[in-house]
Amino acid sequence: MEFFEVKISDISLTNVGFAVFLRPKDTEDNRVVPIFIGPLETHSITTVIDGTKPPRPMTHDLMLYMLTAMGATVLKITIEEIIDSTFYAKIQLRRDEEILTLDARPSDSIALALRANAPIFIAKSVLDEAGIVMKEDEIQGENITPEKKIQALPKSNLQILEETLENALRTEDYETAAKIRDQIKKLIENS
Repeated sequence: MEFFEVKISDISLTNVGFAVFLRPKDTEDNRVVPIFIGPLETHSITTVIDGTKPPRPMTHDLMLYMLTAMGATVLKITIEEIIDSTFYAKIQLRRDEEILTLDARPSDSIALALRANAPIFIAKSVLDEAGIVMKEDEIQGENITPEKKIQALPKSNLQILEETLENALRTEDYETAAKIRDQIKKLIENS
């Protein structure tokens, strides 16, 4: 199976929820693969991208701490299949001389890979099936912040913002919660 290393080119709120857009690195291929993820996973991924440190470990931080304590390292993650619009990923770990491969959701795999500084790969077959070409002005680049994404939200996405706020409060990420709260206020004032 042929794989391409990918990077996150964008994280956006779409009309059907949050999506992480993966783009091949070191290639002229301008396709991106959108993978729809939940608000909690979006928050977990954007905190790493933003460099935000919550006061207590989030779930993916805890996963990495546990793996490290057991002497395992994350080698890479691979997004290997798409079946009925569902993406399937694997996390490859090394412990001593043993290589372990675990099935995982792409969103959890990406959140863990970012924390472990592990590369993310996507199968060529997945890129061929799910890859889309976006105009350059639709792709925001690599420095994604939640407040940039939230500024352009239409009124119908208020509920998604409120769920994201609840998740930020639940994980004690008060800085992000305050930014989301301010964006909700602006959204309500402008409606």
